[in-house]
Amino acid sequence: MDSILDGDVQTVFENKDLVDSSTIVDQDRIYGRDEQLAAEARAFRDTLDGERPPDLLLYGPSGTGKTLTVKAVANKVKERAQESGIEFDFVAVNFKTMESHTLDRAVWKLGHQTARKAGVVWDVPRSGVSTDMKYTRLYEIVDDHFDSIVFILDEIDALTGSTGADEPAYSRLLYSLSRVMSEQHVDTQLSTVVVTNYPKFRENLDSRTDSSYNPNGIHFSDYDANELIEILERRRDAFKDDALEDGVIEIVAAYGAQNEGDARRAIDLLRDAGEIANRAGDPVVTQDHVRSANDSVVKNRVLEIVGGMSVQKKLSLYAAALVAKENEGAAPSPMVYDIYKILCEGSDMEIYTQETVNSHINKAGTYGVLESERSSGGFKSGVHLVFKFTEPVGAVLDTLGEDERLQEIPAKELGEVVKRRLRD
Repeated sequence: MDSILDGDVQTVFENKDLVDSSTIVDQDRIYGRDEQLAAEARAFRDTLDGERPPDLLLYGPSGTGKTLTVKAVANKVKERAQESGIEFDFVAVNFKTMESHTLDRAVWKLGHQTARKAGVVWDVPRSGVSTDMKYTRLYEIVDDHFDSIVFILDEIDALTGSTGADEPAYSRLLYSLSRVMSEQHVDTQLSTVVVTNYPKFRENLDSRTDSSYNPNGIHFSDYDANELIEILERRRDAFKDDALEDGVIEIVAAYGAQNEGDARRAIDLLRDAGEIANRAGDPVVTQDHVRSANDSVVKNRVLEIVGGMSVQKKLSLYAAALVAKENEGAAPSPMVYDIYKILCEGSDMEIYTQETVNSHINKAGTYGVLESERSSGGFKSGVHLVFKFTEPVGAVLDTLGEDERLQEIPAKELGEVVKRRLRD
């Protein structure tokens, strides 16, 4: 133990931060996003002219560089602004990682992060204080400490708010932030950058919000395997010279391409392979290390999600996975509910409502095992969801099947039921 604590351990890493997907990197390490970087830079350029940058909407699949590029550009603008004596900064909040997806908690989180950037104390408790008071304190900090500020609102579609609300919480947040200057809450130039995997989230905006919130859209497409190779090559110096076996970057890129071109996962996988090599005392990261890392990542992600689930949540997710297995990874919620009811009847379990089942499945979405999108417009009428798995469906079914309460499920027979209904 002493040798470990003293740092006397062989490592394959030279600069491990470069394979941390949360690290803000220089633009020269970003590949395949020149058009998006240029569009973001043009928008942020207004800050250096003393003008308010336009609101931006960055949309596209997970791991395609949305947050990475905008943080890189904002960081560069911050450097330029300091040289010109302009107090500019950006505040990034990922709403998917919050423990509560309400408007009140979102405003508190924005205030907390903004106060930290301003170097002041956020003296507002999480509870016992109205949302309006949180807004007021947030705007005071913004007005007192910044000439210009950008709020990067990541995974905003997760900010759904309370069940039964007239509009999602993100609609109310965008309405307030889009009107903050016109209503003279602040003199600071305040803009928003919304980052989402679901551009259709705008369909659920309240009409007032839709009228006042008019962002410039920037689209991000999937990376292919060749682009992922280029991205990973730009992180090669995270490792010591000759610490990567030939073919390692290519196999990592191949796994990343299988995950819908997700560069973030590819970077994380390369780091995990290096850590496996370190634990084994190997001086070189091999393709076998990559394969072990990938197997471990998939298993651990799924285990993390399903391990502590109640039996009802497991039945709900199992039903979704059964449908998705026969439908190219997608599971329409009405069919999922039909299969769920069959599962409950066969297991002598209480049958919950479709709304509850959808909620159980969406809970798995907060951990990244699947995503959901509405199949029809309107916040209230959009009860028809389509669940799309981002983790291997087979791994989800296998892990759920380890629960003894689910081991008697006739998965093959139910699969045939799903196939017949899909044909119908």
